[in-house]
Amino acid sequence: MTLTEPTLNRLRTLMQERGLDAVIAWGGANFRYLTDYPIYFDNPGAALALVPADPALEPMILVAEWMADAAASASRIRDIRTFPLWLEIGDREAILAGTQPQVDKPTPRYDLAGNMRLLADALAERGLSGGRIGIERGLVSLTAFEALSAAAPEVRFAEAAAVFADLRSIKTPWEIDCLKEATRIAEHGLRTLATTPLRGLDTAGLKRIYDAACADYAATQSPDGFSDGYLGTRVTASVGGAISPTVAGGPKVTGEEMVFFDCAASVHGYGSDTGRTLCFGPPSDEARRILDAVCAGMEAAEPLLRPGTPMSEIFHAGQDAVRRCGLPWFTRGHVGHTMGLGMGEQGPYLGPTEHRPLQAGMVVAVETPLYIRGLGGFQVEDCYVITETGAEKFTTLPRDFLDAIL
Repeated sequence: MTLTEPTLNRLRTLMQERGLDAVIAWGGANFRYLTDYPIYFDNPGAALALVPADPALEPMILVAEWMADAAASASRIRDIRTFPLWLEIGDREAILAGTQPQVDKPTPRYDLAGNMRLLADALAERGLSGGRIGIERGLVSLTAFEALSAAAPEVRFAEAAAVFADLRSIKTPWEIDCLKEATRIAEHGLRTLATTPLRGLDTAGLKRIYDAACADYAATQSPDGFSDGYLGTRVTASVGGAISPTVAGGPKVTGEEMVFFDCAASVHGYGSDTGRTLCFGPPSDEARRILDAVCAGMEAAEPLLRPGTPMSEIFHAGQDAVRRCGLPWFTRGHVGHTMGLGMGEQGPYLGPTEHRPLQAGMVVAVETPLYIRGLGGFQVEDCYVITETGAEKFTTLPRDFLDAIL
């Protein structure tokens, strides 16, 4: 559970610091984080959560009628408002009694403008019709924003992406445990991949092996509460010097090349992020020099993983170390990122312009990978949680090529 009282208090503090009267979580990970409900019907404007800064004002969830019972069961937010879908859902007792009404449904799916009016009504009831409301603009379509602006013309909307990022960057112990278990599952998948004959497989074939291994581990070795929360994997891979990743097709493994593999597993929606390069037999001298440089970047960044270290300092330490190892042109936009709900990279990033310090409770992935057309991808990515005194490393894989077999 993420929507604890401390989480709500932290969110209210973040809103007050930015002069916001409320925030609206517009579907996706922000909605799930604030409601504890992993929404099934996550379409534009179909899953919304309103949280006022004033603790005296009640939060509100807007979901489809079909989702109301599940949302009420999962979330501590009690004000759940609904809208109809195109679905026909009958009531058994009404059907048996012959009283089931015939009700027109929205077509073709649902009424987006109607949802925006429901949201405007909730704002008005809380005295926020003229308030300053935060939304993450990048998640809101122009159509939805125009409808919301028409329904609530006096509201002043402000960008709240940083509020959500700051809120979610500090993990609860339960979130940390989810990410730790997701890392274990992903590593098992990688180890299985490295010990399975791979000759003739393209990226789709590699992914099938990895997926099956992760699912088996989750079902048989994950503790109760984590096995039930296993939600699948994410894979980015390429074979040989064709470094552009493909979902399927592309080059097939012959044993003469390296295989770049960046992967994740998801537990209760929390995604790990790790990766290695598989090698069939001893690497060439050229490949060894490059991976050694990549590892030097990791080794320079790792000691700085402690509360108070500016993220930009970690970036420069990692990038500069790779450059000193004979790759003076090596340039990255970041050398890592935070992790949480979802299986993609999340901010804040360990980049040259991000000067905020690491804080205890952040979970970060550190990486200094290099991709060389005509040779292959060199991937080393490790995961850590920042503690009060330093960092705890989740990743247990050796920081080297993974020996693979044909």
